[in-house]
Amino acid sequence: MISWMQKNNKFLVITIWIATISFIFTGATYGFSFGLRSSTIGKTGDIELSRDVFNMEYRNLYNRYNQLFQGQFDQAKAKEMRLEEQVINSMVVKALILNLAKDFGIVVSDNELALYISQIPAFQNRGVFDKGIYKNFLKNSGLKLQTFEKSLRDDLVVKKTLKLLNLDSLKEEVDALLLSFEVADKIKYRVLKSKDVNSSIDEKELKKFWQERKDMFKNPTKYTLDIVWFDTKDINITDNEVRDFYKENSFKYTSDSGKILNFEEAKERVALDLKIKKAKRDANKRYIAFKKGQIQKDETISYDIDKNLSKELWSEIKNRGIGDILKPKVVKDRYAIVKIVSIKEPTVKSFKEAKSQVEPIYKENLIKENLVKISDKILKNIDKIDANISNFITLRNIEKHNLGLNKQDRVEFASKLFTSNQEKGIISIEDKVIVYKILEQKLVVDSNRSDIDMFKLTVDKLKKDVFQSNLIKELNMKYPTEIYK
Repeated sequence: MISWMQKNNKFLVITIWIATISFIFTGATYGFSFGLRSSTIGKTGDIELSRDVFNMEYRNLYNRYNQLFQGQFDQAKAKEMRLEEQVINSMVVKALILNLAKDFGIVVSDNELALYISQIPAFQNRGVFDKGIYKNFLKNSGLKLQTFEKSLRDDLVVKKTLKLLNLDSLKEEVDALLLSFEVADKIKYRVLKSKDVNSSIDEKELKKFWQERKDMFKNPTKYTLDIVWFDTKDINITDNEVRDFYKENSFKYTSDSGKILNFEEAKERVALDLKIKKAKRDANKRYIAFKKGQIQKDETISYDIDKNLSKELWSEIKNRGIGDILKPKVVKDRYAIVKIVSIKEPTVKSFKEAKSQVEPIYKENLIKENLVKISDKILKNIDKIDANISNFITLRNIEKHNLGLNKQDRVEFASKLFTSNQEKGIISIEDKVIVYKILEQKLVVDSNRSDIDMFKLTVDKLKKDVFQSNLIKELNMKYPTEIYK
């Protein structure tokens, strides 16, 4: 673990910082439904939430997710992960701290901002700030100079404010963390794996297992629906309307690599979205006519729950009853107006129908039960049986010990071992069980403690987590947020 920390110093800092921010956001999740028609999308205290900044931050976050998903991230996933809300939440957190900074009189001068920009490596040529590179970056990114520099200035104000509020770690706190990495155990152990136990399936036992849990295995709810469709293909739109719509929502149209598409590249998608938006009024008129019985259904269909229609529509259907008529919802490139005709509740599957689902669950349970029986027996007799004896294990050196485990399992085992107060016991990891007894224990103190800075950094961040999360809760009450609908 420590060797990884030493080799990946810069990544550890980033990881801890991301964890800190995520922890802060937990207390600031609003679940907005926001509009983007004006130059601002809302306000926190005295700080306006700029739409231009929202677009920039949305694109940045989208790109980061796209890298994590190795180019497989798209707008559907963005909507599923509520990316817009994530951006809004992060903007609100920043605005809360900016309000506090304003009350404290904390500012960033033009010189401080200029110095910061000049030191960004991406804007340098052979170590010297290059204004041409900077301008090209803004041009290619589609960012306004004022928007970008204001965002940087705000970031610096936030950084300066949090620095003033920092709580540095105490020597005793760092020593306590270090000590946990210097405790060494020599253990007697036996590793049991799933392949070491009998997992053959008895048909009678399998059927008994199903019988006791058969309510877990049901056919899905089936809905019969009357549907009136309203197509958007005949909706008239002009090129100017499409261009204006693109300007307002350009952040939503990205390539597989996360780059915002230019107008020509996104034109088809933009036109479809605009048609859907413009068609909503006429779709609502058809909904009223259908509700009054003035028009007939286009078709009657039966679907298993969550099949074929959109997630949004199914979400609405699940909360309604027989005879209800739902307002228009988008399904691909058209609107669906749905009346719920009947609901067939889930029925329990027969053993034959459920067998393929039951078998793997039964087998997993059987293996676990047999592992428990064998490991309990080994633990009772661990002083008498032959078993492996380890060298002294610490959280620092665990990666160097084989123990019959892979690297990840060794780290998890050590973590559980050193957080247990038992002299002997059983530790489960995935499909394995380790039966152990501590034979000797000692401290292996590194007098050099060359990695003490890393431990200090960890303690600093942990303390900041707690402090900053509580700070955000207080600021939320002091500076209320309004998101424009």
